[in-house]
Amino acid sequence: MHFPELLDILFEERGILPEGRADFLNPDYNKLHSPLLLPDIEKARDRVARAVKDNEHIVVFSDYDCDGIPGAVVLSDFFRRIKYENVSFYIPHRHLEGFGLNRDAIDEIEKRGAKLIITIDCGMADIEEVKVAQNKSIDVIITDHHQQRPELPPAYAVVNPNRTDSNYPFSGICGSAVVFKLVQAIYDKEPFGVKPGMEKWSLDMVGLATLSDMVPLVDENRILAKFGLEVLKKSPRPGLAALSRKLNLDRKNISEDDVTFMITPRINAASRMGVPKNAFELLRTDKPEEAEGLALHLEKINNERKGVVAAMVKEAKANLEKREKINDVIVIGSPEWRPAVVGLVANSVVDAYKRPAFIWGRDGDGVIKGSCRSYNGYNLFLLMSAIGKLFIEFGGHPGAGGFSVTLENLTTLEERLSEALKKVAVGQPLSCPTAKLLSINISDIGENLWNAISGFAPFGLGNPKPIFDIKGEIKSVRQFGKENNHMELVLTDGKQDVKAISFFSSPETYKLINFQTSVTLRANLEKSYFRNRPELRLRIVDIIPA
Repeated sequence: MHFPELLDILFEERGILPEGRADFLNPDYNKLHSPLLLPDIEKARDRVARAVKDNEHIVVFSDYDCDGIPGAVVLSDFFRRIKYENVSFYIPHRHLEGFGLNRDAIDEIEKRGAKLIITIDCGMADIEEVKVAQNKSIDVIITDHHQQRPELPPAYAVVNPNRTDSNYPFSGICGSAVVFKLVQAIYDKEPFGVKPGMEKWSLDMVGLATLSDMVPLVDENRILAKFGLEVLKKSPRPGLAALSRKLNLDRKNISEDDVTFMITPRINAASRMGVPKNAFELLRTDKPEEAEGLALHLEKINNERKGVVAAMVKEAKANLEKREKINDVIVIGSPEWRPAVVGLVANSVVDAYKRPAFIWGRDGDGVIKGSCRSYNGYNLFLLMSAIGKLFIEFGGHPGAGGFSVTLENLTTLEERLSEALKKVAVGQPLSCPTAKLLSINISDIGENLWNAISGFAPFGLGNPKPIFDIKGEIKSVRQFGKENNHMELVLTDGKQDVKAISFFSSPETYKLINFQTSVTLRANLEKSYFRNRPELRLRIVDIIPA
């Protein structure tokens, strides 16, 4: 395949017109949308500035995932830079408090003497809780990106690009990006003696959250992810350095895959398996010794999380295999499953069955709670809204969400969701591909091809990795890894060889491959920097016998 032709295909499948190609390949920080276009941003900006000038106690209340926690670090950075110390942080315990503001938390915040709460990545559904805070003479600024319910919370300010009255040009930014916009707006009016541009050092957190939170990597998310990765490479945070050492991660060459497959799970493990503030402290600490201890702790609990999730995924797939029919939306769970980790099970079910998945468990109070993940761009918030009366609560954004439901309504949930999907997503079949398949030869694989496609990175939702079909003979195959659960094969055309990798491949896949078998590999092209040795290789998506 000729490279200009390949580039044309990649641009076309992303809907990028010729006049927009240069901007896409060269993201420009100065082309971020103005924060002043966000609803209520000026009210929020001025209220924070007044609180600082009046020395009011401010509480930052963030969600406990890898969007809310980095967002809390963005605000922590801001207050440190302006040398404001009358601030504290509150990250709710996932198991004990659940998502969003709650009355016990507000009581605790009142005891701290707070006059202002700033939420991050939560608050849009907390109408009654905001009223409680306001009745205690505590103003609430909500910064969030989740979809709006019919009624807005009666907060002092609600900064959210997904408000129904929002004129912000792009609604797809994550929660950390919203609070970063608030910081930009404050600095633009009142720099508090901070040099211009210093907020860019917080882009490592915004990039981490953008890559972690299943938001589309288009428009300004592409800019935030691109520059976020650049800051991650040279960030002075001791926590990132300690975690990178623990993972043998070369930060000089960090990629979006390194973030989502290695860093994100460790940050999320804090809330799924323990105390979310541990992840927050890891990312904000300036003490190397503390960072080492926290990185070790997160690695330990992440390993525990892997075992729990693997058992749940195995049970889910075993139960699904017994079904005579798989509906258009999958709902599955167990009262023995932890709600905190069912989102990870949902990811595996979506990958295996190519359908939206709603996975549930039961919490310590006996409430059935779950997480859902989308497939092929179906808007989960619209889907849940279509049958909203079936849920006790629900929320989220198009790609991912959470819900709680009664046992009675759980029995019909899958059927009702599958019916609703047909109405919500008319004209969008389940087989809709996320990326076109491109046929190339082994001889095409080299630095020229890599340079052509790497300009499209970072890849993710809305900007999928190119998938290539490559025919060849399998020259060798081996298993590797501590548990022999990874596979490496070498594909050849007789003149040139290329290495191909499959992580967590099943033993059955390995057994089915015989030496010298002609196959078509369906794969992504990637560059590995393992042990500081750059190497082009394929990441296997599928193996198709000749």
